[in-house]
Amino acid sequence: MFLFDLFFQTTTEYQSFNSPEVSDCLFSSEEDSSLYFTYSGECNELEVTNLHYEVDTAAQIPWYEKLSEFKLPWELKGDKQTAINDLSLRVRSGQMLAVIGSSGCGKTSLLDIITCRDEGGTMTSGQVLINGKRNTPQLVKKSIAHVRQDDRLLPHLTVRETLCFVAKLRLPTHFTQAQRDQRVDDVIAELRLRQCANTRVGNDYVRGVSGGERRRVSIAVQLLWNPGILILDEPTSGLDSFTAHNLVITLSRLAKGNRLILLSVHQPRSDIFQLFDLVVLLSSGSAAYFGAARDMVPYFTALGYPCPRYCNPSDFYGRCKNDFIGYF
Repeated sequence: MFLFDLFFQTTTEYQSFNSPEVSDCLFSSEEDSSLYFTYSGECNELEVTNLHYEVDTAAQIPWYEKLSEFKLPWELKGDKQTAINDLSLRVRSGQMLAVIGSSGCGKTSLLDIITCRDEGGTMTSGQVLINGKRNTPQLVKKSIAHVRQDDRLLPHLTVRETLCFVAKLRLPTHFTQAQRDQRVDDVIAELRLRQCANTRVGNDYVRGVSGGERRRVSIAVQLLWNPGILILDEPTSGLDSFTAHNLVITLSRLAKGNRLILLSVHQPRSDIFQLFDLVVLLSSGSAAYFGAARDMVPYFTALGYPCPRYCNPSDFYGRCKNDFIGYF
């Protein structure tokens, strides 16, 4: 009797796992290239021109460290360090621009400057333009959604409850409940979150969705109000290679929905690198390369730095960037 029950349970689980519904849920989410939630507003353009940005090292010291040393804030004198040096770039709606480079090269500083979140620094020259207008906190709030590296979500709410809660706070007051529910459904479908819509978000202490799904929920929270520009700070950080690749596929699909996508990535794999439309390679705050991702290898090859066969371009040029930085 025991062996019969065990055989029946195993057979049932096998059939359930191989059913079309489960297979579609697990493996076909990224094969569906349908656009469920596109941006219908005007096309956007983001332009950075001759940007030079300096950081005061004393301003970066946390207040509790100043207190522990019994030093008043105005007694601390730090050196000025160049975080961004003469950087220029341009990206439009329908494109995905990746800012790549090693740690400390200025990726996060660049995103903070664009979104007016920079602290303790000074922009000595250059400008950031959004649709031809200088970026201001008011303009950024209306046109840009910024997804930070850490997921700041309520762990005990489900994915759908989280989005419904944010929808009530962020969507215009003239939206009816039916319209808010429809927007939530559209975003869930666009971010491929249907299979976990009723699962708790969770965190390090509360069991919930996976790390990749939690990152998608963070993107969905910002996508609810349908921004034309989406900026993400290292969205693939902490994810395994398969999950990171699927996440970038999702971002590429969002760009095809008439959105402007700007993200920072440490050192993407080759298959992820090929998904980018534009790439800017930073080295100590300077741009070693800016242009189409497919043209980066031919560009450096013409300068005498061919990428070895079977080598990841972002890894190779990230390691030898100090050799050719004098060209720029």
